Amino acid sequence: MARLNFQQFRIPTGIDRTQYRTGDARESVANMLYLNVNGIRAHALALKIYNSEGETDYTDEEVRSLTEVAANYGTPAFIDGLNEQINNQTKTD
Repeated sequence: MARLNFQQFRIPTGIDRTQYRTGDARESVANMLYLNVNGIRAHALALKIYNSEGETDYTDEEVRSLTEVAANYGTPAFIDGLNEQINNQTKTD
Protein backbone atom coordinates (compact mmCIF):
# COMPACT_ATOMS: atom_id res chain seq x y z
CA MET A 1 0.00 0.00 0.00
CA ALA A 2 1.24 3.49 -0.84
CA ARG A 3 -0.14 6.99 -0.49
CA LEU A 4 0.54 8.94 -3.66
CA ASN A 5 -0.38 12.50 -4.55
CA PHE A 6 -0.92 13.17 -8.24
CA GLN A 7 -2.61 16.51 -7.52
CA GLN A 8 0.66 17.90 -6.10
CA PHE A 9 3.09 15.85 -8.18
CA ARG A 10 6.74 16.82 -7.95
CA ILE A 11 9.19 16.17 -10.81
CA PRO A 12 12.81 17.21 -11.27
CA THR A 13 13.46 19.97 -13.79
CA GLY A 14 16.87 18.57 -14.75
CA ILE A 15 18.99 15.46 -14.60
CA ASP A 16 20.90 16.80 -11.57
CA ARG A 17 17.64 16.77 -9.55
CA THR A 18 18.53 19.95 -7.67
CA GLN A 19 15.31 21.75 -8.61
CA TYR A 20 11.75 20.49 -8.84
CA ARG A 21 8.43 21.60 -10.29
CA THR A 22 5.13 20.72 -8.62
CA GLY A 23 1.90 20.46 -10.55
CA ASP A 24 -1.35 18.60 -11.07
CA ALA A 25 -0.59 15.39 -12.97
CA ARG A 26 -3.93 13.65 -12.42
CA GLU A 27 -5.30 14.06 -15.93
CA SER A 28 -1.99 13.26 -17.65
CA VAL A 29 -1.43 10.09 -15.62
CA ALA A 30 -5.06 9.00 -16.01
CA ASN A 31 -4.81 9.49 -19.78
CA MET A 32 -1.53 7.55 -19.89
CA LEU A 33 -3.41 4.57 -18.43
CA TYR A 34 -6.68 5.13 -20.28
CA LEU A 35 -5.05 5.35 -23.71
CA ASN A 36 -2.33 2.72 -23.40
CA VAL A 37 -3.44 -0.09 -21.10
CA ASN A 38 -6.16 -2.65 -21.77
CA GLY A 39 -8.61 -3.93 -19.21
CA ILE A 40 -11.16 -2.84 -16.66
CA ARG A 41 -8.54 -2.58 -13.89
CA ALA A 42 -6.62 0.02 -15.87
CA HIS A 43 -9.87 1.87 -16.51
CA ALA A 44 -10.72 1.85 -12.80
CA LEU A 45 -7.22 3.00 -11.85
CA ALA A 46 -7.33 5.81 -14.43
CA LEU A 47 -10.62 7.05 -12.97
CA LYS A 48 -9.32 6.71 -9.41
CA ILE A 49 -6.32 8.91 -10.24
CA TYR A 50 -8.37 11.40 -12.25
CA ASN A 51 -10.89 11.85 -9.41
CA SER A 52 -8.33 11.79 -6.57
CA GLU A 53 -7.90 14.67 -4.14
CA GLY A 54 -4.45 14.97 -2.57
CA GLU A 55 -2.83 11.89 -1.06
CA THR A 56 -4.69 8.73 -2.01
CA ASP A 57 -4.10 5.11 -1.03
CA TYR A 58 -3.02 2.75 -3.81
CA THR A 59 -2.67 -1.01 -3.48
CA ASP A 60 0.60 -2.78 -4.25
CA GLU A 61 -0.97 -4.05 -7.49
CA GLU A 62 -1.97 -0.52 -8.51
CA VAL A 63 1.53 0.76 -7.74
CA ARG A 64 3.04 -2.05 -9.85
CA SER A 65 0.72 -1.12 -12.73
CA LEU A 66 1.66 2.55 -12.41
CA THR A 67 5.39 1.85 -12.41
CA GLU A 68 5.08 -0.44 -15.45
CA VAL A 69 3.06 2.13 -17.38
CA ALA A 70 5.46 4.91 -16.36
CA ALA A 71 8.42 2.85 -17.56
CA ASN A 72 6.79 2.35 -20.97
CA TYR A 73 5.04 5.68 -21.57
CA GLY A 74 6.30 8.25 -19.08
CA THR A 75 9.11 10.76 -19.41
CA PRO A 76 12.25 10.13 -17.37
CA ALA A 77 11.32 13.09 -15.13
CA PHE A 78 7.88 11.57 -14.46
CA ILE A 79 9.42 8.17 -13.72
CA ASP A 80 11.84 9.75 -11.23
CA GLY A 81 9.04 11.76 -9.59
CA LEU A 82 6.88 8.65 -9.20
CA ASN A 83 9.77 6.58 -7.88
CA GLU A 84 10.62 9.27 -5.32
CA GLN A 85 7.05 9.27 -3.99
CA ILE A 86 7.00 5.48 -3.80
CA ASN A 87 10.44 5.29 -2.16
CA ASN A 88 9.56 8.02 0.35
CA GLN A 89 6.54 5.93 1.37
CA THR A 90 8.72 3.00 2.37
CA LYS A 91 11.03 5.27 4.36
CA THR A 92 8.21 6.83 6.39
CA ASP A 93 6.33 3.59 7.15
